[in-house]
Amino acid sequence: MRRNATRQREIVAVVLSLLLSMTFPITLNAQQEEAPVEKVGDPSKASEKSDVQAKDEEDDAVPTEAQQRELQADEDPLAASQARREVDRAEDKPAVQERTTGFDLYGSLRFRYREQQGDSSWQDGGSRAGINFDWQFREGAYFFTRYEFGFNLLTGIENLGSGKEGSEDFEDSIFTRLRHVGLDIPAFTAVVGKNWSTYYEVSGLTDRFMNTGGSASGTYNAQTDGGATGPGRADNVVQSKLSTDFLPHKYFEPFDLNVQLQKGNPIPFGGGAEYEEGFGASAILTTQKNFTIALAYNHANVDLKKNPSLRDIGIKGDARAAIIGTRGFGDRWYAGLIVARLENHETTDEGIYFDGWGSELYAQFQFRDRWWLVGGYNILDPDSGQDRAGDYRVRYAVAEMRFTFKDFSRMVFANIHFDASRNADGTSGGNVYTIGVRWDLDKIGWHYSSLKN
Repeated sequence: MRRNATRQREIVAVVLSLLLSMTFPITLNAQQEEAPVEKVGDPSKASEKSDVQAKDEEDDAVPTEAQQRELQADEDPLAASQARREVDRAEDKPAVQERTTGFDLYGSLRFRYREQQGDSSWQDGGSRAGINFDWQFREGAYFFTRYEFGFNLLTGIENLGSGKEGSEDFEDSIFTRLRHVGLDIPAFTAVVGKNWSTYYEVSGLTDRFMNTGGSASGTYNAQTDGGATGPGRADNVVQSKLSTDFLPHKYFEPFDLNVQLQKGNPIPFGGGAEYEEGFGASAILTTQKNFTIALAYNHANVDLKKNPSLRDIGIKGDARAAIIGTRGFGDRWYAGLIVARLENHETTDEGIYFDGWGSELYAQFQFRDRWWLVGGYNILDPDSGQDRAGDYRVRYAVAEMRFTFKDFSRMVFANIHFDASRNADGTSGGNVYTIGVRWDLDKIGWHYSSLKN
């Protein structure tokens, strides 16, 4: 999916025109129409060449089947929304521009049957629903907002059946996953609220197992969704994403540089103490052959002078997480690997912080129509000398099989979690056997289009 190169080079003009339009009735299109046009050769041939170029740009923006499949597998729905806007931009015509406004309601039902050490039960598996609103206020420029909540379907039914109606039970069954507003113009996106982090742009390359995985990258640190520290679904965040098209288009997609800022979020297990400023950044390089290499860093300042009791839970300084990742994929396969360095970032099962290294591998292969084999591992080990971590470690392999009805958006799966992990006290949970369902519902929405000549 190559971004529209012409519009990306005009990002400065677009931003300036947006600012000027608040005071002066000037638009970028008007400036383009007033510009002199040099006539060279046969006008019909020039027009034919322009149409071919526009068609090529539109084709480049449309995701391939493999790219669409992986967009559906991505936990971050913003990636799919941005891909759709890129297609819309590529379809814009110079003479007739189509402005769209509308919203989509979406949902995904996910549940599983799990057995571990003789105990088995039906469980919730990450069901969610949400609403996404887009307003195209200028050519190629959008305001957008999203609210997404998770719901524990089986827990909710159980609470209703048992007569539980307290607010605490309700919060356990329904909770906010994403809540943000943003601006998306060619080559630049800004988001404010609760959103998947810049760090997840890299850790998400391997966070693709069904109902397991993501334990070694530092994304969901300290037994949270990564919101407070910032590597997962970051809370109260300000983000920007810049896509630059300086590399040869024949070989590379636009280079993405992402930055985020946070402040004042509570420290997990910190007894009311809060992080000071938080900062995150990531850089992603992708080739036209769907090979990616990426780096990310997340930092949350900790004031130990103000909160000396944090030393009691193992915190010795600022929370730091650095990660490098790579992936490649094709029509019938996908493979990704990440390695992370974590300091004052992850905790044991007892809530004690430690420093350590983590790694996750994810791979999938389609061996028959609709049938996929999936495998990989998660490893997270505290550094030597981390005595307060006890015997804690994360070590498990995953073997999984999927049967898909509609790529990875509708499927049934079965996996085995071969567990060699240990709690801080040396105990182990044992292997986990799971069968489950992911079933994304058809979107319901309303969209209004207007033509501007």
